[in-house]
Amino acid sequence: MQNKSLKKILVMLLVFSFVLAPLSACKKKDKQGETNQNADSTEAVAGKTEEKNMDELVYGITSSPEGNFNPLFSNTQYDGNVNGLIYDSLLQLNSKIEIEPAMAEKYEMTEDGKKITFTLRDGLKFHDGEPVTSADVKFTLEALANKDYEGDLASYVGSISGFEAFNKGEAEELSGVKTPDEKTVEITFDVPYSPVLINIGTLGIIPKHIWEKIDFADWSKSEKELTNPIGSGPYKMEEFKQGEFVKLTANEDYYGGAPKLNKFTFKVVNEDTVTAELINGTVDLADVSGIKTDDEEKLKGENVTVNRYPNSKIQYMGFNLRKDELQDVKLRQAFAYAIDRASIVEGLLEGNGEVINTPMVPTLWSYPKEGLEEYKYDVEKAKTLLKEAGYEDTDNSGFVDKDGKDLELTLTVPTGDQIREQTGTILQNFLKEAGVKINLEPMEFKAVMDKVVGNHDFDLYLMGNTLDADPDPTPNWRSTQASDEPGVYGWNIAAFRNEEADKLMDLNRQQTNLDERAATLKEFGKLLNKELPWIPLYASDIVKAYNHGLKNYEPNTFVDFYNVQNWELEK
Repeated sequence: MQNKSLKKILVMLLVFSFVLAPLSACKKKDKQGETNQNADSTEAVAGKTEEKNMDELVYGITSSPEGNFNPLFSNTQYDGNVNGLIYDSLLQLNSKIEIEPAMAEKYEMTEDGKKITFTLRDGLKFHDGEPVTSADVKFTLEALANKDYEGDLASYVGSISGFEAFNKGEAEELSGVKTPDEKTVEITFDVPYSPVLINIGTLGIIPKHIWEKIDFADWSKSEKELTNPIGSGPYKMEEFKQGEFVKLTANEDYYGGAPKLNKFTFKVVNEDTVTAELINGTVDLADVSGIKTDDEEKLKGENVTVNRYPNSKIQYMGFNLRKDELQDVKLRQAFAYAIDRASIVEGLLEGNGEVINTPMVPTLWSYPKEGLEEYKYDVEKAKTLLKEAGYEDTDNSGFVDKDGKDLELTLTVPTGDQIREQTGTILQNFLKEAGVKINLEPMEFKAVMDKVVGNHDFDLYLMGNTLDADPDPTPNWRSTQASDEPGVYGWNIAAFRNEEADKLMDLNRQQTNLDERAATLKEFGKLLNKELPWIPLYASDIVKAYNHGLKNYEPNTFVDFYNVQNWELEK
């Protein structure tokens, strides 16, 4: 029998060590004459800052956007948040997670699910005054179908008629997209495409007159256009300074009405001081999902609203299945049994989240509620599975070995998220108990993306994955989404290639009955639970903290900026 209390104590001690480290670091810097951020925060709380401009909302973020402000290419939630305000879409999700019109005033779907027609509103404009037309919509979809497109959204257009010919360069246009006039977009599919309303309907539309002037192969390197984006959304770019802020100004010509808040600023803040900034009012809104209970109570007593709800972002540890030793499912299952995920949720997250057993949103209709192996913590079972995979500690070194070589792997961990960084150390200790030597490799997020997603040069990695309201696992899991070529991004990061999984994903996209889709996706979830290309760790709660004076803000699991043009700040 495992000692659960011991495991809980281990997690809590590791968490405590992380809490102490930043404090000692700050004290050391202060002695050297550098800025002490905790001292700055204390002064801010004491009111030693200038009067807050109530016409500007400041959104505190703990990691900087990269400046990839094109919705087709951005791959972080921080760039995605900016793009969500700058670009608009044909449809949008409202605060009840229902589809409603956006740039398209209406849409019609044929009974067989193979054709959808969008009708644009009158008078739509991009930020530079140019009109938004059906040609821009077609241009956006064709960009995703381009053979040189390296983002993660190509599967969104893969079912459109003519995709294969256009993607191979055998056709000059995507034949399944027709624009009979400037307001009408007709999209025809070879087979029914069930996620169309989310995947295509809520896709940010880019301006053809800007991007058609640039060679497609150079889009991802076009810094001028990427950091000075032109969209049609409620806000437009004013200034971007990486590592510090993104400043946006209201789009007076927005079809939904000019935003009531003239300025919207994303401010990069220190995770250790964001609580003080919220209390002082230098930050109006922030994601504080890693907040401790004591700090949450402190915020509630200081004119700050704290809203907690389920997350669509899951945290996981991924394997590189290109590596021979990681292809053995028994080894991967051993790792799962070696990690006490329940104690991580209880200790590190203070119970504010839940363990997940397959990489899907646990609150959605697609998540299997039964039939999943729970992989409850069992270090002896982990050692047994390792032995079945050929690994034993033959030299009494404390680490299992095979053919005279210890099982030693590197876990790549993105920095900037304290909870994730702490998780890395906790996993290292759990796996050590099972006899696996784990070396931690902390790196900035962009460097991790280049190393792991771009060059496939890793053993294990930690990351979060934000999932859509309409589940379509294709971008992350279909065999065609994997890349083995260095420098070519592949969003099936683990290189999981499974024929049965591919068939289930294709079936899910084609089924139009929700119950049938749910059954298909649950089978898919069970398959991933068995094969474990990732070890799903947990889905922590989303916690948003914001000024009591922020009105008309209605966040939920999948929507953060709904109705943003009507947000107001009151004293």
